[in-house]
Amino acid sequence: MKVDLTPQVGDQVEVFGHKGRFEILERGVGADGQYRFRLQRLRDGFVLEDVRYPEMNYPPEERVRRALPQILAECGPRPEDFQEGEGAYEVQADEMYDGTPRVMVKFHLKPEVVPSVEKARIWNDFFAKLNDKFLFSMDVGSWLQFSVKEYRSMLRAAS
Repeated sequence: MKVDLTPQVGDQVEVFGHKGRFEILERGVGADGQYRFRLQRLRDGFVLEDVRYPEMNYPPEERVRRALPQILAECGPRPEDFQEGEGAYEVQADEMYDGTPRVMVKFHLKPEVVPSVEKARIWNDFFAKLNDKFLFSMDVGSWLQFSVKEYRSMLRAAS
């Protein structure tokens, strides 16, 4: 499987020689036939013009976020307890207790799901498939972990 990481307008990238994350504002083709980008730093709005593709890099969580829909499609159906559609999962970057970079993918459970040992085995089998696909298809550049996130309504949390 080849994951398509062709930069798109709106993607967040890092640029060699510059600090911080940038958003791709425009993508075009230069006189040399190569992609050229116009980028804006998220922190302070600084704009870079005429940035070449080799100067940019996707941060680990962006690589996972971009590849996940394609990898999910190849792993077959998700467990029936997982939500589908927009907002069915979230991808976050952080560090483990020892400072190791980590990308965490949290799948949202349907509101009526009550976690159990049997369900956890099904989820772990699915996560193992996902992990294998990521290992063989792309270098994430960080420790990759999967988990579930239980839905809690305001009413349920208050009780």
